[in-house]
Amino acid sequence: MASRDPSATPDHGEASSSASSSAGKDGLDKVELSDLDASPPQLPVEQDLMQLARLGELRSIQRLFDNGTYNAKSTDEQGITALHWAAINGHHALCHFLIQSGADVNARGGDAQATPVLWASKRCYLQVVSLLLAHGADPLLKDDQGYNLLHSATLDGNVYQLVLLLHQPDLPVDVPDSQGHTSLMWAAYKGFGACVDVLLRWGADVHAADEMGFTALHWALVKGNYLCIQKLIEYGSDRFARSKPTEGQTEGDAPAATAAKMKSERQWRKALLDTGYDEAGNPIAMPIPFVKDKRSFYKRNFFLWPFALGGLQLWMLATLPVWFGVPGVLVVGYALQYLVQKMLRWAPSDMKTMHKTPFLAGIFAGTLFWVGVRYILDVLPWTFAANPFLNLFFIVSYLLCTYFYTLTMTADPGYIPKGNSRDQTKKVIDELIEHNAFDESHFCTSCMIRKPLRSKHCRRCGRCVAREDHHCPWVDNCVGVNNHKHFVLYVICLIAGIGFLIRLTIAYIGILPEPTDFHCSILEDALCAQFSKDPLTIITNAWGSVQLTWTFMLLFVHLSQIARNITTYETMRGQVHAGPLMTVVATGSMSAEGAQVDAPGATAESTNGDSSSGPLHGHGHKRKAKEGCLTQWSKLLGIDTFITIAFQGYEGSQSQAERKRQKKRNLWTRGILRNCQDFWMDGPVMKRKHEGTKALLGGEEVDYAFVYDVPKRGGMSYRGGYESVATEEGQV
Repeated sequence: MASRDPSATPDHGEASSSASSSAGKDGLDKVELSDLDASPPQLPVEQDLMQLARLGELRSIQRLFDNGTYNAKSTDEQGITALHWAAINGHHALCHFLIQSGADVNARGGDAQATPVLWASKRCYLQVVSLLLAHGADPLLKDDQGYNLLHSATLDGNVYQLVLLLHQPDLPVDVPDSQGHTSLMWAAYKGFGACVDVLLRWGADVHAADEMGFTALHWALVKGNYLCIQKLIEYGSDRFARSKPTEGQTEGDAPAATAAKMKSERQWRKALLDTGYDEAGNPIAMPIPFVKDKRSFYKRNFFLWPFALGGLQLWMLATLPVWFGVPGVLVVGYALQYLVQKMLRWAPSDMKTMHKTPFLAGIFAGTLFWVGVRYILDVLPWTFAANPFLNLFFIVSYLLCTYFYTLTMTADPGYIPKGNSRDQTKKVIDELIEHNAFDESHFCTSCMIRKPLRSKHCRRCGRCVAREDHHCPWVDNCVGVNNHKHFVLYVICLIAGIGFLIRLTIAYIGILPEPTDFHCSILEDALCAQFSKDPLTIITNAWGSVQLTWTFMLLFVHLSQIARNITTYETMRGQVHAGPLMTVVATGSMSAEGAQVDAPGATAESTNGDSSSGPLHGHGHKRKAKEGCLTQWSKLLGIDTFITIAFQGYEGSQSQAERKRQKKRNLWTRGILRNCQDFWMDGPVMKRKHEGTKALLGGEEVDYAFVYDVPKRGGMSYRGGYESVATEEGQV
């Protein structure tokens, strides 16, 4: 970012790009004894304050202070103090001792003239950074290149260090460096999407420009990170802002010109379309002028669309000849669906794909609706006299299924409450840092809350949910503490209703008179004659009966997990592979990533909370072992995942690490009988619960919004722990 030409912008490791480039000048890259010069030291180690500080030898340093050889403010020829070396090596106790002994927390040292807190920031030692800030370290002091502590944290891309700094009082988020670059510009250039998101939510100025007139959007286009570009446009960055013209130019470069130069036009155009602009950057007008709330409009329409589409396709299958009906249904369904998908270009940025809309929930609701229509209009009048009890059982199952389905869609799954103020959040952060637990396992940077055990941040809901299974597209809601029972009851009623429906359909067809105009050119047999009695009702009820192909497996999986007191999320996180069939059965999504139950390491998710850099090997690729034909078909059909979820795997398909992980004791189980009692006795059955995140565990009520350690059996002391507990299936 030191050059006018974006293509000439140095990277973080080059001399003029970041604070870490000064490492070669001030010795920050030589923090271990093995890295030091091989020449013999001028003093023995026991008398060398700086080497003792590198090693963290507190008692030896204390002896040197006691005999008057050194004091806490002693420096070497470059002005480096013992506190500098203790800070960059993460010696928290030594740092505390030096501060208590009178060390200057704002002393500048080395060629870069950096303070101890800047040195600690380079290694992301959050405990040391927090300690120094608490004892007066000035985060706004800059090194010789003009970088302060906020710039340094942004350059490293550690979103947790960034969150720690932003919660410090009186720390402005838009302080520029010596060349006018703000932290938001650095995060955008580096491609740290999580840092960009946090800075934007903290109020960073998207219109700020550096000395060359480049905004954060210009620098995001230099890197070409889609998430950074999309976030900046979403937060109102100027899409036509021009930089300062260079020699020979009459006007500077707009973001579109920068994208063309840096070969990031594809990301630029996609980000524009996803945020409601055309490729030229102009707003895309909604073709329906009376729509004010686009989110509500899309939710309602994509939920109701399957009602019309399903009814049309069922009618086509029932009335058209088979050789016209089946292809016609496919063509019409694809064409209409394609047209509807085109409407997504005007949708909000988080609803740009079908699986992010209530479309799947509408498919089941539409099926339920048309089955009910055909039952009332045709089946009920013909079969009630002969089968009154069977009709009564079906009506009860149908109504209960609809009721529990509605509860599952609308009930609060157990959202974890957010903090009331920044001061309260800062106390939580300080407490976590004190226990060395300020990381992705214990804190959510999206919700800015401490994460309890068994919780997960749902990307669809945008909130953390306590004891969550997953976000189920079939109900367009998370299946958590508060609606898990309703979900299971809905599945049970669905299976029962389908069973009664099949029996009633058979009775209904048998009662109907033979068609007088029956002409079948293909199958002159009784089967064709029976089908011709009422093809629309038969096809509609048959389509409803297809639900049995996945509801039986879904019920089996959930009941087995209830007996073990473990969720789908916890189960599937402990597996390396997740086959497509069982993933959609258990979660309603065709992929483990889409269901947010992917195994650890399966997605590009690094410890800094940024998805732009993943845990893959050096070249970004992961070599997979060649699979045999039987294994491929097993995964294709979902047999492997069904066995894995239902029985916790078979040893022949598991690695040694998987088997070792699964042998760990499930700390949440209280025995099969007790687990089942806790589940079915927890709160009211026929109405929406109001306890939010509370549930039974071992017969006692536990609030999962505050479970930070596994409750001991017989005692519910579940507040205050910081240990991340491993369950039978892996880390929670």
